[in-house]
Amino acid sequence: MRRLLVILLSPAWLLIALISLAVGLAFYAQTNPAALYVITADPASLQAERTLYLLARIVLFPFQIIFVFMTFSAALWIFRRRQRLAAWLLGEPLSGRFAIENDDDLPFVLRPQRRRTRTQIVSSIIAVVAIIIAIVLALGQIVPRAELAVVIAALTSGLTWGARLPVGDVLGGLTNIVETTVTVGERISYRQLTERVEGTVESMDLRFINVRADSGELTTIPHGELRIFRNYSRGAQTGVHATFPIAARDLGRAVALLGEMAAAAADLVPGLIGPWQVMSLDGKLGPVIDLSVYGRTTPGNETELHLAIHALVLERLAAAGIAVGAMTGATEAAE
Repeated sequence: MRRLLVILLSPAWLLIALISLAVGLAFYAQTNPAALYVITADPASLQAERTLYLLARIVLFPFQIIFVFMTFSAALWIFRRRQRLAAWLLGEPLSGRFAIENDDDLPFVLRPQRRRTRTQIVSSIIAVVAIIIAIVLALGQIVPRAELAVVIAALTSGLTWGARLPVGDVLGGLTNIVETTVTVGERISYRQLTERVEGTVESMDLRFINVRADSGELTTIPHGELRIFRNYSRGAQTGVHATFPIAARDLGRAVALLGEMAAAAADLVPGLIGPWQVMSLDGKLGPVIDLSVYGRTTPGNETELHLAIHALVLERLAAAGIAVGAMTGATEAAE
């Protein structure tokens, strides 16, 4: 019964929607339908003119409310379908026309991870634009268009200080997107204060990037905070450093021994690419100095290389009579 009633009244709903659309756009364009009606009616007195204008505004006001409801409903509809609209705008089916089995053979802009990144970014832009247009059209019903720019400027200046962080995040997002520093599907490592985030990029928009850590949790990072990070998906090498506490009296002999081993280190340690380097990461001098051996390997072999370096260095230092204290190690991206 209700469905039948809706079908029967559908022409009336359509007529109301069209009238509301015409009235709303007329008010936004500063073409006041109430004033036009009064001019057309040509009342005999000023009092009659004011009364007629007031009645016309009362009649047209519900249509303005319906127009505002329609604009925000349309913005909500676009917001919910922003991913589909973005894929349509970007010509997503175009990538399927390339019969290439290996995705790495595709042009960079057509690779799956790059397409997902572009789709998510464009979808967020579509959502923001739709909401802004709905707000502007709604404000245009109560504020003359000539003064609308002044109102928007006043609101913008008033919110500038409070919205400085979101604005910075959006600008940072635009920078990362234009420069293509990171895309969906890549593995990154990012440190904020004492926290270190490492995982795979699942999604990103103009303001945030979502990273799925190896332990399973999802970390949301604002683009404004993502200034320095490591991208393990760019390049074919990563770096490993193993640290050995050496007494200051043995430092010279340890550096000389490890330096002599550097040229042959690639043959002695499986997975090591090129000679290793001997360095002090913190540069602090004292009774015990942390001496580090840095080497490069392919992604996924960091742990094996770390253990192999430790075993070889400990063996050679022990043979040379150089004592080693507690050992620590870490893995980092190669420059």
